[in-house]
Amino acid sequence: MTFIRITIFLSIFTIPIIVSSSNLSLSNDLSTKALKETEKDLDNAILLIQQSLVLEPNNAKAWAIAGQIYLLNEDILSAERFYKKAKAIDPILEEVKALKSLIDDKKKEE
Repeated sequence: MTFIRITIFLSIFTIPIIVSSSNLSLSNDLSTKALKETEKDLDNAILLIQQSLVLEPNNAKAWAIAGQIYLLNEDILSAERFYKKAKAIDPILEEVKALKSLIDDKKKEE
């Protein structure tokens, strides 16, 4: 009986971690797919990245990729907004740094 109680107690803490991990993985997959989709259909890419962000709102990589997609759509203000959100979550992530560089380059072009 004690074994069952311990098992139930531990499962209460481990199941959310497993679900969260799978959400992050799925969110990353959707983000990557959205970025690839920009080559064919920008509107569909935006829908995919939105799904990724709904699935895992604390995914800095997804926020940074969203910024890249909006930048490709010539929406610098939205790209900067997504950059700020990504940076707040994980300022040292490579995708976040890359987005900042892309935004700066785009501003220089104007």
